[in-house]
Amino acid sequence: MNKVSYYLVVIVGILTFLQFFPHAFMGMPAVLEHIKKGEIQPVAAQGMQMIWLYSSIMMLLSSIWLFFLAKPIKEGKHVARLQVLYMSIGLLAFGLGCSYIAQDVFNHLFFFTIEGILLLLAVTVFYKREAQP
Repeated sequence: MNKVSYYLVVIVGILTFLQFFPHAFMGMPAVLEHIKKGEIQPVAAQGMQMIWLYSSIMMLLSSIWLFFLAKPIKEGKHVARLQVLYMSIGLLAFGLGCSYIAQDVFNHLFFFTIEGILLLLAVTVFYKREAQP
């Protein structure tokens, strides 16, 4: 049993699920306001809206997928372990990439780096393989 790994995956799933709401319902109006003020050029406005919509939906789907993977992680299933590993690598790459772009390690998107670290710990340090029959 991988109880610690299970709880880490569930915690990151909950956090990502909760992040979806302000991202979608406060972030999109903020983007539209920036467009209205002319702070985002008209040529980029449509793309910015599409990117924001996509990232909101993917944040929600990622959180739901983590909930689906939590039980197989608890049971020590290798396929679930690989999927969580890939998600952790993606979150780490995104978080660290944002830190590089912002030229500030602790920018407002650093939280994604923390989520990636938690998932990485779930599938490495705290993970035990399923018992072989």
